[in-house]
Amino acid sequence: MMECNSMITPTETGIKLQIDENEKEVDPTLYKQIVGSLRYLCNIRPDIAYCVGLISKFMEKPKTPHFRGI
Repeated sequence: MMECNSMITPTETGIKLQIDENEKEVDPTLYKQIVGSLRYLCNIRPDIAYCVGLISKFMEKPKTPHFRGI
């Protein structure tokens, strides 16, 4: 693996998204629409699959930091 090319990912490395009840909630319908659109794009852009999976965990009660993660 020493001679492999590195790959740039469209997310910050080491990002930790958590459920925090103190954060401001965002519109869950808008959040779900955006995540759904990103899931569709995963078919042609597999490099974003990890990021989309990461933000998909918070579709029930999205908060401001999760929305900024998009």
